[in-house]
Amino acid sequence: MGPERVLVVVPTYNERENVGPLVRELLAQGERIDVWVADDGSPDGTADAVRALMSEHPGRVDLLLRKEKAGRGAAVIAAFKRGLADPRGYGVFFEMDADFSHHPSELPKFLARLDACDMVVGSRYVEGGGSSDWGVFRPALSWLANRYIALVAGVPIRDTTSGFRAYRRAVLEETEFDRIRIRGYVVHGEMAYQAWVHGFRLGEVPIHFKNRARAASKLSGEEIYMALLNFALLRFRYGWRPRKGARGEGHA
Repeated sequence: MGPERVLVVVPTYNERENVGPLVRELLAQGERIDVWVADDGSPDGTADAVRALMSEHPGRVDLLLRKEKAGRGAAVIAAFKRGLADPRGYGVFFEMDADFSHHPSELPKFLARLDACDMVVGSRYVEGGGSSDWGVFRPALSWLANRYIALVAGVPIRDTTSGFRAYRRAVLEETEFDRIRIRGYVVHGEMAYQAWVHGFRLGEVPIHFKNRARAASKLSGEEIYMALLNFALLRFRYGWRPRKGARGEGHA
């Protein structure tokens, strides 16, 4: 990758204990990396922890404080829209969880993969990827959900539900945010579908997902149900086949 400035968006809700160590590790990955925390009005003092980081790292950390808990997807979209308008001209955008289930040390391999792709997903389901501390039921559910999405939507990546990903600026510039109907944690699935039908190159890198380092999962059964329903409708809403010769670059 070239020397483009990189913006990492971290959506939070009650992540006061995690946000400081996470942001410091992200900034340690390179001088061109900035971090924006999109917080949904956490009552535990997450915003205050971010303000302390802003003083510690002026110009490289920012807080997008939202008044109420509107979900991960809405927070990420709001941050991406603001990032696209920022005068620093970010060329690469990341999204990732705040709890160390996604690890900052894996950013360099995403950036390297962007030499050949426009969007890179951190995948548990390619060679070298995996997960831990999930028990038995949740890995099976996740694997089945991704097989279902591949069947009904056709996106040529194996881990469509992963929330650890990187986008070239052009992908977000062409994303039709106002058309996105899937809400909450898995909004990135519809974003991946848009990237595919718009003709961008999709790729994957292996990651190890560690389930919720210091807190309970926020993904609800209702959210999963609504996401699966909406995934089944994506081809009808956006078209049956990708435009501009889109293809996945990341399949093993």
